[in-house]
Amino acid sequence: MNNQRTLELFIIGGILGIGAPCAVLMGVLHGERTGAIAYPKVKTEEVFTVDYKSIVMGSPEDEEHGKTLFQNNCMACHGAMADGKGPAASALTPPPRNFLDPDARWTRSREPKDIYQTLSEGSPGTAMVAFSAMLSVQDRWALVHYLGSLPGVQGKFHPVDEAMASAWRPEKKL
Repeated sequence: MNNQRTLELFIIGGILGIGAPCAVLMGVLHGERTGAIAYPKVKTEEVFTVDYKSIVMGSPEDEEHGKTLFQNNCMACHGAMADGKGPAASALTPPPRNFLDPDARWTRSREPKDIYQTLSEGSPGTAMVAFSAMLSVQDRWALVHYLGSLPGVQGKFHPVDEAMASAWRPEKKL
């Protein structure tokens, strides 16, 4: 019985003594390559070749794309009709924004830049999370354009003008 226990401890010691360093070494050797695949570096010149002006100005296609993004990313809290009555809404305090109510009180304004900021950074003190890591700049602006078409936002939403679109860059706050 004692010899079997010794053999078991010897095997476990061998696995830990040889296996763990090998696993760490393999992780070190392949981790950088895996990280480079998972988190590709964006070249600065690529960022500025994007036509941000057209993204910020929006189009009917952007509005449709924003509607699809809303259904995929926002519906759980804000509801399919954007009325703040999604399946998760009852568990949230304060409740999610009702984009159909023109009299609703907003933390930030209904200006496009403020809606974009809320989508990017979230809204402190609420369940609204930041989408900057999950959605591209173009996708967040598409959501802005869709939300601007909804009844509770539409009357107080000023479409992006030429000057604002020309001045905007993703790294700049307006």
